[in-house]
Amino acid sequence: MSKILFCLIIVFGSHAFGQIIIKNDSRLPGLVQSISNDAEKTIGYRLQICFDSNKDVADAAKRKFLELYPKTEVYMNFEDPNFNLMVGDYRNKIDAEKIQAKIQSLFTICVIHRTEIHLPRVD
Repeated sequence: MSKILFCLIIVFGSHAFGQIIIKNDSRLPGLVQSISNDAEKTIGYRLQICFDSNKDVADAAKRKFLELYPKTEVYMNFEDPNFNLMVGDYRNKIDAEKIQAKIQSLFTICVIHRTEIHLPRVD
């Protein structure tokens, strides 16, 4: 009888007094953030439509492109001494080639580059 009572106290008594302690590594939030940022990028294609040392020329090309495709992302980088204007986030080369064919006559250059892109917009 005392063995049964002892077993019942151990089984049911441990649930009443149990405690869980969770220890969190301080580096975890930064790791989660870096993984989510990497998940939004992939290898794809962009079109280079301007490469000039005059920022006004690059800005004019940017405005001209955004008038045609207002929902397409535009990326301007300064690589001394030139401004490099890249447009689009195309997952495959065929999509980039379609846009290239439409705008090639409108810009001084229109070259497809394979690069890291952001995932395309859904809308």
